[in-house]
Amino acid sequence: MRGPVFYSLLYALACLLVLILMTGQQANANSNENCGCHAIKSEGPFVHKPVLDGACLSCHKPTGEKHPRVKKGAFTLTDNGMVGLCNECHERKNVMKYVHGPVASGDCLACHDVHQSDNKTQLKAPGAQLCYKCHTKAKFDRKYPHPPIAEGKCTGCHDPHQSNVKYLLKGDGMNLCILCHNPDMFQGKSVHKPITEGNCSACHSTHGTQYIHLLKNNYTDEIYMPYDKENFAICFDCHNNDLADDLRTDKETNFRNGMINIHYIHINKTAKGRACKVCHDPHAAAQARLISERIPGFGKWRIPILFTKTDTGGTCVVGCHKPKSYDRINPVVNP
Repeated sequence: MRGPVFYSLLYALACLLVLILMTGQQANANSNENCGCHAIKSEGPFVHKPVLDGACLSCHKPTGEKHPRVKKGAFTLTDNGMVGLCNECHERKNVMKYVHGPVASGDCLACHDVHQSDNKTQLKAPGAQLCYKCHTKAKFDRKYPHPPIAEGKCTGCHDPHQSNVKYLLKGDGMNLCILCHNPDMFQGKSVHKPITEGNCSACHSTHGTQYIHLLKNNYTDEIYMPYDKENFAICFDCHNNDLADDLRTDKETNFRNGMINIHYIHINKTAKGRACKVCHDPHAAAQARLISERIPGFGKWRIPILFTKTDTGGTCVVGCHKPKSYDRINPVVNP
C-alpha cells in the first residue's frame, strides 16, 4: 500500500523532471544548436554574434506560451521593431540629416540577414548586387564607368546607412573626390573655377558617362587634330565658343597681340590644331592662366613652358618655338 511518503517522493521527482526539462529548453535556446529543433543558423562564413554565441534569447524572448506546442506567439522580439532591437547592441544609424530608406523605415532585414550570410556584415548579397535589388542597374551602365561603380564598390562614395550630405555621400563636393584622388592635383597658383568651388561634377559625371575621363561632354584625347568645336565641347559649355573663330578680334579672347587672335593661331588649323590641354591644365597649375609647366612632347620628352603674365598680356618661353610676348594694348613685334 502506497502511503504519503511515496506520493511525496513521486511529487518531488515530478518537480525535478520539470526543472530538468525547463533547464534543457533554456540550454537549447542558448546553444549553438539554435534551440534544438530549428535549422542550424550558425554555419555561414559570417554569423551574427548572438547566433554564434548561442544567445538566441538576446533577441527572442519567451511569452509564457508552451513551446513547441505553440509555434507562433511562444517567442517575440525583445523590442517591438527591428530598429529598436538592433539599437540594443548597435549604434543608431538614423540620426543624421539623410537616412537610407530601409534604415529610416526600420527595415534592416532589407539588406541584412539576422542570423548568417556568405557576405560580410551579414549582407544578403555582395557589393553592388545588393544595391541593384532596389536601384536599377541599367542606370549605371556606361561606356566609361567610374571605377568604384565598375568594381561594385558603391560604398566607396556612399554610406549605406546615413550621412549629413545629400545622396548619402561620404563627403561634400571635392572633399569626396580627394578620398581617392590626390589633393595636390587641385592646388596651384591658378585653379580652374569649378575646382575653387569644389564642384568637380561641373565637368565630370560621378557614376559614368559615354565620354572619356568621366566628362559630361565631348573632349578629344588627342593633342593635334583639325579644328572642330565638337572636340572641345566640354570647354565650350562654359567658355566662349567663338574664341578661335577669327584671326582678328578685339573681344572674342584676351589671348591676343593687339587684334591678332593667338588662340586662333594655335587651335584653328586644318591639320595640326592644338588641343586645349597642350597648354592648359584642366584642374590647377603652378603658373597663371592654368598654364602647365610641362606639356606633351615627343616620346618621353615633355616640352617645358615658362609663362609670365602681365596686366595686358604675357610672355611664353617654350620648347616648341622661340620666346614670344603679346600685349592686347600695345602689340609686340616678335622676332
